[in-house]
Amino acid sequence: MHRTALMLSLISAFALVSCKGYKDLEASAFQQMLAGDPSAQLVDVRTPEEFAEGHLPGAANIDWQADDFREKAAESLDKGRPVMVYCRSGKRSAAAAARLDGMGFRTYNLLGGYLKWTEEGRETEVSGNEEPEDLDVLYGADLLKPGTAAPDFTLFDLSGKEVRLSGLRGKTVVLDFWATWCPDCRAEIPALKAMYAAADPSKVTFVSVSYDRDIETLRKYVAENGMPWVQLFDPAGKKDSGIGADYHVKWIPSMYVIGPDGKVVLSTVVASKVAAFLDGK
Repeated sequence: MHRTALMLSLISAFALVSCKGYKDLEASAFQQMLAGDPSAQLVDVRTPEEFAEGHLPGAANIDWQADDFREKAAESLDKGRPVMVYCRSGKRSAAAAARLDGMGFRTYNLLGGYLKWTEEGRETEVSGNEEPEDLDVLYGADLLKPGTAAPDFTLFDLSGKEVRLSGLRGKTVVLDFWATWCPDCRAEIPALKAMYAAADPSKVTFVSVSYDRDIETLRKYVAENGMPWVQLFDPAGKKDSGIGADYHVKWIPSMYVIGPDGKVVLSTVVASKVAAFLDGK
C-alpha cells in the first residue's frame, strides 16, 4: 500500500511537471537564446520602480502584479514570437510565464531572475533617468512624420454622436490614442487636462481615441477624471484597429498635433512635447 501510494505520488508529480507549458532556462541558456533569436520578446514582469533601477537590455516592462497584466500582454506581445520573462528571483516570472502560456504564448522563464543574472556579471541597463525625448526613439519612431496628410476616420463619441476628423479642419487638432487599462496613458492625463484648460477652444480641439474594450468602463473613467474634450471609442481595440494602423500606433499613448490644413505637424509619445508645441504657437 505504501509503495502504491508512493508511485501514485511520483506519477502525479511527473504529470504536473510535464503539463507545465513554459520552459525554465538557466541564465546562460537564456542569454544564448536572446542572442540567437532576434524575434524574441523580452519582458520584465517586476514593478516599474524595480525596472527603473536596472533591467536586462532591451526589456519591456509589464508588471505582473498590476490589474491589467493580461490586457497589456495581449495588446503588446506577438503570439508568433517567443516571449522571455524574468523578475527579481524567478517566482513572479514563473507565475507570469504560466499565465502567458495559458494565453497561447510560447514562453521561457529565467531561473533565478534578475538576481542570478547580475550575480553572474551579465549586462544590464538603467532607464529610470531617460530623457522624455528618448521615448520617441524607443516607441515613436514609426509614427507619421510632419507634413503627412492625417488619415481621415469616423468614430462615435460617448454620447453616440458621429465624429469625422476632416470635419475639424480649420482648427489645430491634438489627437491622442490611449486606453484606461494603460498605466502610461493614465499618467499623461493630468498633462492633457492642463493643455486643454490652457488652449483657446476657437483654435484648438482635443480628440482622444480609446482602445478600451468596454465603452461603459470608458464612460465611467472619463466622468470620474474630468476629461471634457472629445472622447471617441474604437471598438476594434488596439491590436485590430484600422485607424491605429493608419497612424502607425504601436505604443500608447501616442499623440499627434494636426494642423488646420489637415497635415501632421507633430507626432510623439511624450505629452510634454505637445504642450511645448502648443505653448510656442
